[in-house]
Amino acid sequence: MTSLSRQLAAGALSAVLALGVTVPRALGQGGEEGTSDPPRVVPTMQTVITGYGTIGWFGQPYKAGSNAFTAALNPIFLFQFQRRWLFEAELEFQVQEGITETGLEYAQLDVIAADNLTLVGGKFLLPFGVFGERLHPTWINKFPTAPPIYGHHVSAFGADPLLPILSDIGVMARGMLRLNRWHLDLIGFLSQGPAIEGSDSIPEFTFPAGSSDINSGKMVGGRLDISLPPYVEVNVSALNGDYDSLGVLDLTAYNIAASARYRGVELRGEYLQTRQEIEVPTGFPTLRRHGFYSQLSYRRGAWEPLLRWTQVFADKLEGQQVADGAWQLGLGLDYWFSPSIAIMGGYELNREGGPEIDNDRFVAHVAFGF
Repeated sequence: MTSLSRQLAAGALSAVLALGVTVPRALGQGGEEGTSDPPRVVPTMQTVITGYGTIGWFGQPYKAGSNAFTAALNPIFLFQFQRRWLFEAELEFQVQEGITETGLEYAQLDVIAADNLTLVGGKFLLPFGVFGERLHPTWINKFPTAPPIYGHHVSAFGADPLLPILSDIGVMARGMLRLNRWHLDLIGFLSQGPAIEGSDSIPEFTFPAGSSDINSGKMVGGRLDISLPPYVEVNVSALNGDYDSLGVLDLTAYNIAASARYRGVELRGEYLQTRQEIEVPTGFPTLRRHGFYSQLSYRRGAWEPLLRWTQVFADKLEGQQVADGAWQLGLGLDYWFSPSIAIMGGYELNREGGPEIDNDRFVAHVAFGF
């Protein structure tokens, strides 16, 4: 699996498998004792439907046109054949400006090739960083919005996100090694890669995950996870691919993530850097962008206050600043009815490096996993 959003699914699937499978015997035509055929192996298929949903609100209470309610449903489907084959998929239904939008978050086939090796094919959440693959589901992310370095859902931040929540079509291999109490996981992937979106002088890129690649190249990447459960984890990841139809413009990204937990206190963060080649009459200069977020939370009973700091630094093209940076301070408070159901509220204080924007806001939602 590729996301902590499926922890709940794994538990449900284990419960189903625990019931066992009865393998019938095919009786002879007469149905008499002693005339039964040898045991017949029947293919086994187990199905689990799980997922999560969100009802929320964001805005500035006294500013007209800045308030909105949101609703989303993300069902997850798991189909397991015998012990080594698993197909999993997640749909997203979300209301945006009065229209219900439908999306396919991922749809992948997992093959357990060995006890420490899983092969994956299809559309999957890319193992780049930690937030996109593991933490972005609303009942796992402890703040009502994603860190502004990632473009996902609604955002009032004063700088463009560095990357979206990444998913793509391709193949992936996930291996693991256990050294006493330490866990070492190595993940590598090959996918179709990004594409140009828009026609600005500095083009944006997207991950369309379409049926055909826009160029002859492929994006490659991977992540190394080193952890001492349940206290410390460090993750290092990178990706590289061409994002134009000619295969000339190159996108490279790096991520370092870390988390630490002890007696209800959790500290986590990610640093992200992108290097994007663009085309100008004099050549192919590189646009460099980077930023980070850090989050501190403390769980005491059902209550969990938290602080989140996010900063995106000024964009630089061959050393020259071409866009201002921004930072955000998020103040949050969660109340947990159960491990997968919570009310989450927060306030986002946004400040820009350039002209100030009136974009501070309140955010809140009820998130539930099922």
